[in-house]
Amino acid sequence: MPLVKVIIMLLALMLITGGYVLAAPMSIKFTHSDGQDSIKGKASDYFKRLVEQRTNNRILIKIDPDSAVSTQHLLEALKDNSIQMAAPEISESYSINPQLRLFDLPFLFNDSEHLHKVIDTEIGTKLLKSASQDGLIALSFWDNGFRQLTANQPVIRPQQVEGLKFRVKESEVFKGQLVRLGAETQTISEMQLYTALDEKKIDGQESTLATIYGQKLYQVQSNLTLSNHLFQGYIVVTNNHFWSQLPDDLKVIVKGAIRDAAEYTRDMATQINDEALTRINATATLKVDKLTQEEKTLWFEELKQLFPGPYKKNTEEFVRKAREELNKVE
Repeated sequence: MPLVKVIIMLLALMLITGGYVLAAPMSIKFTHSDGQDSIKGKASDYFKRLVEQRTNNRILIKIDPDSAVSTQHLLEALKDNSIQMAAPEISESYSINPQLRLFDLPFLFNDSEHLHKVIDTEIGTKLLKSASQDGLIALSFWDNGFRQLTANQPVIRPQQVEGLKFRVKESEVFKGQLVRLGAETQTISEMQLYTALDEKKIDGQESTLATIYGQKLYQVQSNLTLSNHLFQGYIVVTNNHFWSQLPDDLKVIVKGAIRDAAEYTRDMATQINDEALTRINATATLKVDKLTQEEKTLWFEELKQLFPGPYKKNTEEFVRKAREELNKVE
């Protein structure tokens, strides 16, 4: 075949395929600790579909769910490029940057609308930038909903936790604040939580509405306080080694897919937790109290006084701006 015809055929093929005839697909291993039916699992699958479709499979993503690896080991695996993306819980990722402790201050955010008003501004951009260090690049925040309080008595005011035993999740700040309010905190796995409540080893706990319904905690508690006291979310992280090798046009596509996946988690978290509340109400086994804005402010002001010095130092500017955004929302 004449050389001219070969060249013409190659050029035609390159035009059809976007000019990437010889380029092997780039691969991303995305590891996370949740099941594929979780919000994070569904969001990572959604992200995979978007990226592979929008890049015509120039990037292929392997999702590695249900990882039992600790967040610290996950971040180390990111740094040495054993994996290229992860989405650990924010509350387990403060080693990335202390300013992420903003999310550890209870009652800082009123609800999802307020939260998104904050992280969609320069505050969120600065937080992601501050977390992009030591070989890591923070790309986005993903939603899972807000934690709510349950107990065997009403918990409307801070003083009402005195004398109660609470199972509290990762927030060291909230644990310390409850203790200083006169409560006792215990570390109990989610698998053991129902039994601990049923056997009255603890009096209350805090988790998302989806967890309260999914784990049937409404069967062993008498009161639910819709407090929205802590945001339970994820931070999506990649590493500089992988990111620096990614062509600019693919970076744009990946960033766009991450943003779309973030919106997906917001919609899904709202839907799932709203549905859980509807089902909890239908059981008629719990008395449900929703904190007013005044009651939330009372909690915030009370707990703010107990906010540890190192936390306050790293987050003071962000806290001030977050409260300013709350006034705009109202």
